[in-house]
Parts: sequence; structure tokens; C-alpha cells
Amino acid sequence: YLNSKGPRSSVKLQGTSKVDGIWNLEVKESFAGEATLQRIYAIWEHSTKNHLQLERLMVSTSGEHESTATLDLSPWKMSALVQVHASQHSSLLDVGYLGQEVSLNANTENQKFSWKNEIRVLTSSLQHDIQLSNNQEAVRLDIAGSLEGHLRFLRNIGLPVYDKSIWDLLKLDGTTSVDKKQYLRASTALVYTKNPNGYVFSVPVQALADKFIIPGLKLNNLNPVLVIPTFQIPFTDLQVPSYTLDFSEIIIYKKLSTSPFPLNVPALPKVTFPGVDVFTEYFEPESSSVPFFQVTVPKSQLTVSQFTFPKSISVGVAVLDLNEVASMIADFELPDITMPERTIEIPSIKFSVPAGISIPSFGTLTAHVGVASPLYNATWSAGLKNKVDHIETFLDST
Repeated sequence: YLNSKGPRSSVKLQGTSKVDGIWNLEVKESFAGEATLQRIYAIWEHSTKNHLQLERLMVSTSGEHESTATLDLSPWKMSALVQVHASQHSSLLDVGYLGQEVSLNANTENQKFSWKNEIRVLTSSLQHDIQLSNNQEAVRLDIAGSLEGHLRFLRNIGLPVYDKSIWDLLKLDGTTSVDKKQYLRASTALVYTKNPNGYVFSVPVQALADKFIIPGLKLNNLNPVLVIPTFQIPFTDLQVPSYTLDFSEIIIYKKLSTSPFPLNVPALPKVTFPGVDVFTEYFEPESSSVPFFQVTVPKSQLTVSQFTFPKSISVGVAVLDLNEVASMIADFELPDITMPERTIEIPSIKFSVPAGISIPSFGTLTAHVGVASPLYNATWSAGLKNKVDHIETFLDST
């Protein structure tokens, strides 16, 4: 049967085969989403169950598979997650578990990516974990992996030269037993610690009551003044007056007002933009060595006029009759569709523009590698540090 309600659906099939067998399959799937001007969110889930039994061939298998994907987007922030979990038990090969997970989280201060994997087949398992992160203090890469399983079969592999088995030659009885799982684990980490000190080249800014003045460039034998003539923005009645750009002295006004104007695009509804006041501020924060300008656009509302979908589209001298196209496809006429007037709210927007350049000094770079097993454990560490008047290095090995 097939059952669908909104974004959810499920399918279940079952039957018999020609070789005296039974099989069934069940699939479930769902999707949900939300989209606004401030956030986009979506989640997708998928799961299956299967079973197959062939009595004449003495083969049977059954398993479950689940998948999930999530996406979350908002201004200056995003996160994504993909998860896969599966198990497939079979008389031929038993896959007890298979898992994958990939995630990404990022904003203006922290970014992190990770990938995890795990698989278990019979009594053996394999895992790995990779993480890459960046924040205000450091950039870090971590990789780890492990392999586990029984090594009792080494008792049955003999070496004629030594007249011993590999198990006895490695003296595994001293560290483990045939009833325990043996393991091999390895990990590595690479870390760069950022240096808060560095070289800063900032733009000189003179703050007045209503504006900021930045001295411009001195161009030899070139006119630093550029005059922009009056022009009109296409599809609007907004006319931009003539203004002058003087590169010898850049002026940034603390408050800049725009006039309301309509946008008229052929075959589309009329959109009216309101007048807004854009504010600009100058900051020299103690937590940052680089000053910056912060531009704030306040919350506003757009008005979309009532609109009736056209039944023909004109492109130059050619006219496309949509009714004829619809009749050729499904033999019906397009109904009259009218969208009422509506208002769209635009959230407040803030963004920063740096007023200088910072070249950081070299910080500290360290690396670590480790290997562990019932027989041997080994670690290596190395690093390079930038001191005030010298460079320091170190190397440790165990």
C-alpha cells in the first residue's frame, strides 16, 4: 500500500519468490521545511526495513536502514547534519552496524567540520573520526582511527624457521588472551595557536558631527575628482542626482536616507520599496586590533501589489499564448489566478567593513601522533613556538 499525507509517505511491499522464499520491504520517508527571510530550515528522514528468506538455498537476510539530513541557515550562521545508520544481518555476511555522520557548524566566530564512521562486521569493528575546527584562538585538525577484532587465528599460523606460531612469537599471551579482542588505535593532531600580536595598518579616520573623513590617495598627474552625471534606475522612477567623487578625500556620512520608489518589471507585480535611513558607526574595539565601520539597515516592509497571472507573454514582437501551450499538454484552459496585495517584512541587517589590515605574527604549531596496541605504545610530539626574541622547537618521543 502507499500512504501519503503532506510531506510524509510510506510504502510496504511483500510477496513470495519462485524458489520457495518470502520477502518484504517497508519504506518510510518524510520531509519538512520552513523558509523565511531570517531562516531556512529543512529536515529529511528516510528509513527502510527488509527481509528475504530463501528456504531452498538456505539464505536469509534482514536489515534496517535509517538516514537523516538537516539544514539550518540564518544570517551569518549555518549548520548541516547528515546521519546514516544501517544493519544487515545475513547468513552469508553479518553486518552488525554501519554508521556515518557528517556535520558542519559555522558562524562568524567558530567553524567546525566533523566526519565519523563506524562499521562492525561479525566480531570485528573499524572506526574513524575526523574533525577540523577554527575559532578565535586556534585552528585544529584531529584524526583518530581504531581497528578491533580477534586474533586467535594467529595460533594456527606457524613459522617453520622459528618452530612457533605467530601468536607465540609475538608473545601475545603476556598482554592479552584468545578470548579478548585485540586492537590497533592511531591518532594524530595538528594544532596552530594564533598569535594575538602582529602588524596593523589602519586607515586614518577623522570623525565629525555628521560624517567621517578619510584622506584619499595622492595621484600624480591624475585628476582625483570624478563627476557622476544624473541617471535613472531602470524599471523605477528613482532618479539619482549628479554627485562628485573626490578620491583625495573620502566622505562617509553617518546617516544616509533613501527615497521610496516602485519597481515595475513587465509581467511581474509592482513592488514598492519604502524610504530607509542607513546608519554608519565607527568602532575601535579593545578585543580587536583593527577598527571597523558598522553599517545598519533598519527593519522595513515591501508592498507587493495585487497581481493577476497573465495568459500570454510577449517577448519582443513574439507573443506566447499560454492557453495554447496548456491545451497541447493537457487539453484545458488556464484559470484566472489573482494574488492579493501583501506586505513582506525585511529584517534589520548589520554588517561590518574593516578600516585597516592586520598581518598576524606566527604563533605556535604543534603536532602529535600516537599509536597503541597490546604489544606496543608509541607517541611523538613536535612543535614550533614563536617567542618574543627567538624561535623555540621541541620534539618528544616515547
